Amino acid sequence: MIMIKKMRKMKKSIYLLLLIIAVLQTACSKDEVKVFDSNNYIYFNVDAKDDEAYPSLSWTFTFMDASVKSDVYEIPVKFAGRYLDKAAMFKWKVVDSLTTAIAGVHYEEVAPEEQTIPADKSEGVLKIKLLRTADMQDKSYDLVLQLVANDNFQVGPVDEIKITITDQLVRPDWWVYTPYGRFLGTYSITKLRLWLEFMGVEDGSNPFESERYVMWADYGTGNFIYKLYKDGEVKSTVLAFKNWLYVDKGNPYDEDLKMPVSESLGSY
Repeated sequence: MIMIKKMRKMKKSIYLLLLIIAVLQTACSKDEVKVFDSNNYIYFNVDAKDDEAYPSLSWTFTFMDASVKSDVYEIPVKFAGRYLDKAAMFKWKVVDSLTTAIAGVHYEEVAPEEQTIPADKSEGVLKIKLLRTADMQDKSYDLVLQLVANDNFQVGPVDEIKITITDQLVRPDWWVYTPYGRFLGTYSITKLRLWLEFMGVEDGSNPFESERYVMWADYGTGNFIYKLYKDGEVKSTVLAFKNWLYVDKGNPYDEDLKMPVSESLGSY
C-alpha cells in the first residue's frame, strides 16, 4: 500500500509538471483558440488528505425527507489548457475492483452529454445519480470513479475519487476547512449534531458558508478567488456555542472523545 501511494504521488508530480508546461505554452501562444490540443487536461478539483491515495467524499441521505429516494451528486472537474470555444464532453468510468456500490441499486450513470466542460470555463462537474436503499441506515457503500482520456481531454493529476454513500450521519466534507480544525476541534458525531442544532441548520450544510463568515481576497491577481474566513466572527460564534453547551445543554459528555464537548473545542 505504501508503494502504491508513492507511485500515485510520483504520478501526480509528473502531471503537475505537464500542466505547468501547458499553461506556459498557452500564455506564449498566439494561435487561435482551439477546442482541443494535446495540452488540455482534466482532473478532479478535490484535495486528498495526507493519508489518502486519492481524494474521498461522503454523501448521506440522512438530512433528506424519507420520501427522497435519489439525488444527483456533482463532483467538480477542473480543466487546464486552452479555453474552449464550445462545450466539450469528458469521459469517466467506475473502478469496479475498488467499488462496493452496485450499479442500478446504489447509483445510476447520468447521460454522457451532461458531463462537459462549458465553453470559456475552467471547471465543470461530473454528475452521477445516487440511489437510497433501506440498508444504508446501517451500511455505507464506496463508489470509485476514474477520469478517462478521450478526443477532447488528457487526464490530469487527480484522476480517481471515492464517494462513500450512506444514510447515516457521517463526517461532512466541509469539516476539513480551516474554522473546524482550529475552532471546533476534533470531529465527533455528538459534536456535529449539537453544532448543527446550535446553528439552526437542518440540511447538513456548512454553517460557516455565508457572508457573515466568508470573505474573498485577490492577493494581487485582480480576481477575488481566494476564500478566507473571518476569524473574529468565527471565534465569537464558537464561544457562543461553548456557552450554549453549558447553559442550555448541561455540558454534555462526548463518549467518542471521552470528554465534555465544550472541552474538545479547538484552541484560539
